[in-house]
Amino acid sequence: MSILSCRVLCLLAIVLCCVGVAHADPAASQRSVGKVNEEAEMVEKTKELKEECVKATNAAKKVADEAQEFVSTTQDNLETIAADSKKVEETKSKGHELIEKATKAAEKAKEMADKIFESKTETEEKTAILFQEELDKAREAADDAIDAEGMANTSVNDVKNLLKELDAAVAAAKEREKEKQVDPQPQPQEQTNETSLGEQQGHTEGNKTEQTQEKQKQPSSS
Repeated sequence: MSILSCRVLCLLAIVLCCVGVAHADPAASQRSVGKVNEEAEMVEKTKELKEECVKATNAAKKVADEAQEFVSTTQDNLETIAADSKKVEETKSKGHELIEKATKAAEKAKEMADKIFESKTETEEKTAILFQEELDKAREAADDAIDAEGMANTSVNDVKNLLKELDAAVAAAKEREKEKQVDPQPQPQEQTNETSLGEQQGHTEGNKTEQTQEKQKQPSSS
């Protein structure tokens, strides 16, 4: 038998083996395909969670930065604001608005981080090493979200403390205003002295005139 004939027979045997295996257990082949599809769906879900987590992280960081800038600017102008009731109300309104926004952003960031941690654990148990890179990216996104949550919560506390400082400054400004209204206005000392001096001079001149008139009325002795 020639070498060419041997090669043809070997190839034919391989083909027959493959066909035989496929026909022997078609259910196993279907299970394998189904498992791959399930893994792909889980990884796709993790990707979507990661994208939502990144959005929540960016939102939390943004509102945290906005709150810190508000705190810094307000502290620099605290006394000026405290002396103006309109500015006080505007500042308080802005502060409460930032507290609400930062609180919600922190909660959302934590929620997305928790979802990723749960999904990552489940996906790792059911997927192959092929998808590990995507899972690691999701984990990084979750870690960033936790950091952003901390930043947002810190900014909430800073704004709350600032509003307390503003209340104290307003109270101090009102107290100073009351003291100004109660204290009597002092009379100019120089004017008082001049008035007293003028009165004394008037009395002296009047006495001299009276004495002169009395002398003129007395009869002269011969």
